[in-house]
Amino acid sequence: DPIYLNAPHLHELHLGYNQSGTTNPSLADADAILVVEADVPWYPHLQKPAPNARIIHLGVDPFFSRYPMRSYPCDVPIVATPGVALPLLAEAVRRHADRDAIARRRERVAAEHRRRHAEWEQTPARQASASTIGFAWASRCIGEIVDDSTVVVNEYPLDRRFAALTRPGSYVASPHSSGLGFGLGAALGVKLGRPDATVIATVGDGAYFFGEPLSCLFVQRAHAVPILTVIFNNQQWEAVKSGTLAVHPTGAAKTRGSFPLSELRPSPRFEEMARTVDGYGERVEKPGELPAALKRGLAAVREGRPAILNVLCQRAV
Repeated sequence: DPIYLNAPHLHELHLGYNQSGTTNPSLADADAILVVEADVPWYPHLQKPAPNARIIHLGVDPFFSRYPMRSYPCDVPIVATPGVALPLLAEAVRRHADRDAIARRRERVAAEHRRRHAEWEQTPARQASASTIGFAWASRCIGEIVDDSTVVVNEYPLDRRFAALTRPGSYVASPHSSGLGFGLGAALGVKLGRPDATVIATVGDGAYFFGEPLSCLFVQRAHAVPILTVIFNNQQWEAVKSGTLAVHPTGAAKTRGSFPLSELRPSPRFEEMARTVDGYGERVEKPGELPAALKRGLAAVREGRPAILNVLCQRAV
């Protein structure tokens, strides 16, 4: 999954992401693939490029040689800084381009972009009228409150297909080197580095436990770096549960309906923690309540107070 906003998903040539547990049909259709500074460009157990596809890796270390093991195919490695190399590569391609062929391909890709977006939009639209809050709807609501001064720090739950983040620097996600607990501290770092920004941290309830939340609340108040924390609370470590089912789909945990070390019930009232530092906290249980709750949380942050929204979400597994 991308950890920065490299290309806005609303661009007509954007065809989606290779998100965990999903596939992207564009990968199998491509006859050439340019991988730019991506250590895990796709998930081999889920999908692979076409056998005859030419694969080009571009990066400072395109083989990621420090990794103990990495086996992605590479026909052409390009050792370069992407910010320098990509404009040069684009100029070289333009000199030999078939303009008519490019125009036809662009329209074909743009049509596919529109089709996929229309398909994606069905999910938050459906969840808007559900009895519980879905991740897609929560992501859409967050996307609707961001402005040019907002930075979203995401530790897994936010789905960028539904949050219209289009400005470079407006999105930071967990790097592949980190574990659970990255989000809260990273959000504080962003706020310290950009004090004029409105920072929203999106975390799961499991990740929230690991983020030293009370310490983060203290720092927000003591150093005047308030952020809005949105907890996607599905009362479980979903990664543990889904990982167990992926490896043992008919195992004892499945047959018994018991997943040790993944359940987080009864769930704490996370919103109450904000009041320990005179912050704002709110529990949100229904889809229709979320847009207004987000506005109240942002208003508190702009007053200089930390804010927590404890958003009770439906379970995916």
